[in-house]
Amino acid sequence: MLDNGEKELRHTSAVIDSSAVVSSDVTVGEGVRVGCLAVIESGVSLGSHAVIGPRAYIGHGVSIGEGAVVEAGAVLMDGVQLGEGAVVKAGAVLGMDGFGYVFDGQSHLKIPQVGNVVIGRQAVIGSCSCVDRAASASTVIGDNTQIGRMVMVGHNCRIGCDCKIGDQTGLAGSSVVGNRCVIGRQCGLGMGVELGDDCTMLDRTTAQRKYPSGQNLAGSPGRPVAEVRRMEAAYHLLPKLLKSLEQNEK
Repeated sequence: MLDNGEKELRHTSAVIDSSAVVSSDVTVGEGVRVGCLAVIESGVSLGSHAVIGPRAYIGHGVSIGEGAVVEAGAVLMDGVQLGEGAVVKAGAVLGMDGFGYVFDGQSHLKIPQVGNVVIGRQAVIGSCSCVDRAASASTVIGDNTQIGRMVMVGHNCRIGCDCKIGDQTGLAGSSVVGNRCVIGRQCGLGMGVELGDDCTMLDRTTAQRKYPSGQNLAGSPGRPVAEVRRMEAAYHLLPKLLKSLEQNEK
């Protein structure tokens, strides 16, 4: 028993707090650390030097890669796969039910959500963000993608590698984001929207259709930035144009 109340786990260099609850069949790599009051369910695999923060919950069959970090209070539901070096910030929730329903003519019926969530290497999921598990197959976030705080990623979304997604943005189910995209704060992507590689969405932009690669979008609905700026310039001229029309009518 260590002075700080922690104990060695299975003759490895891993250390687990004495207040944590860890299933007997968890696979634990070298150098793993598990904080106080964490819960780790059966069938979990913890890669070498992974860190599980205090009060974190790790569901059945979760796989956590080498050097990955799950911060305080974060939740990884059953079947989540977290890549090497990935970080799940405090309070984030991965792998909850997707928001899927079908109307039978009288009421909305829940569609079973039986897929999982796959997070790539070195990806970062911001605090209090949610990533829903897929209805089938996987909700995927690519390598080196950074997701901000309070971001919602719906079921069956696929986000490419090296993307940046700002705080309070929402992606509806089955949205597809290509590689190296930059999405600003408080943006919205509708159901089934697709962004090609290297697209940019300025803050508070919405996307409602497919967009080819290399687009620089603004406004709602999202349009090329140059077009939006022309529209805004014309909008500011409206009072002068109306005044001119009124004078011509007199």
